[in-house]
Amino acid sequence: MVEFARSEPFTLGVEVELQIVDRETNALKPFAERLLSDWSGPPRIQAEFFQSMLEISTGICRTTTDAERDLRATAEPLLALAHADGVRFIATGTHPTARYQERELFPAKRYHTLLARNQWIARRLLIFGLHVHIGMPDAETCIAVQNELLHDLAMLLAISTSSPFWQGYVTGLSSSRITVFEAMPTAAMPALVRDWNEFLKVVAALTRSHAITSLKDLWWDIRPSPRFGTLEIRVCDGLATLRETCVIVALAQGLARRAGSRVAAGQGRLYPPGWRIRENKWRASRHGMNADFVLDDEGNTMPIRDWLRVTLDDLERDGFMVGNEPYIDELQRFADGAPTSADRQLAMYERTNDIGAVTTALAEEFEADVLAGYRE
Repeated sequence: MVEFARSEPFTLGVEVELQIVDRETNALKPFAERLLSDWSGPPRIQAEFFQSMLEISTGICRTTTDAERDLRATAEPLLALAHADGVRFIATGTHPTARYQERELFPAKRYHTLLARNQWIARRLLIFGLHVHIGMPDAETCIAVQNELLHDLAMLLAISTSSPFWQGYVTGLSSSRITVFEAMPTAAMPALVRDWNEFLKVVAALTRSHAITSLKDLWWDIRPSPRFGTLEIRVCDGLATLRETCVIVALAQGLARRAGSRVAAGQGRLYPPGWRIRENKWRASRHGMNADFVLDDEGNTMPIRDWLRVTLDDLERDGFMVGNEPYIDELQRFADGAPTSADRQLAMYERTNDIGAVTTALAEEFEADVLAGYRE
């Protein structure tokens, strides 16, 4: 039996995966063990699949402003520590030029087991994402809110797209990361379930068939996280800066609050059909914020920027952005045409014809934002 922990509704926990790069070359550097060994701060950083990755996380936060301050409280001393060791960080969904074949696995049993099982598919996981945990009052609400958010999940991917390059190539995608992730057998679109009992049946079948060994093996775009009493959104690319990260977190919290309100009022929707979930996700990964999204089962569409504008009006009018007001204007700018990280990277590459310049700019962008500190 999977127990769902108690959690304060709609609180936040944020996890950001970082690339560790050499300060001179901006190439990925296998330096995680050294940084973890040297770190003396709170337990807010941890290893990831490759030695050239680290994850930083927050504690439990009530609002996105709290989460941003928490992330910065870790990132600032971590950046100083990295400087002393000749490395720094990039936070986007992929490194523009790195080759997965050259990466070193972090020496943890779970990662070696994962590689042994999934082989080349796991070896390619040189990708970096944003994970947002949102507190849920109980297991049934968690599933109902998940189903509601499946109607809007691709919008979060579209705004976060930051991985147009893969191993030195222009992919033609705004998010190559999400397509790499989809190759994993227990990744991508979640199992579509009506309630908690149906979710438990799926988990039991996956466990009995040895498809998974624990809930950690469910790498879905959105999933219940019973140990924390949260719903975890995993669809987003890593964002170029902590500020941009928190803009997405604010939207995710607002959408979850709205979904929870609908569920509490008995107005929660069942999940959309699988073809719509996949089609909108594909459009987000291909075109980012320049996509037209499918609205209904008849195939009617709307530009994603218009969809975001309507959504923001709804969230703000009904009070679902309370506590996250500092991020509303930045979200509105995306609706009005502001470029995503993927757009900015591609524009720089078109200007310079130098993918190395893009990589350098990403390292400088993350560092400048950390050093600038929190701002209202």
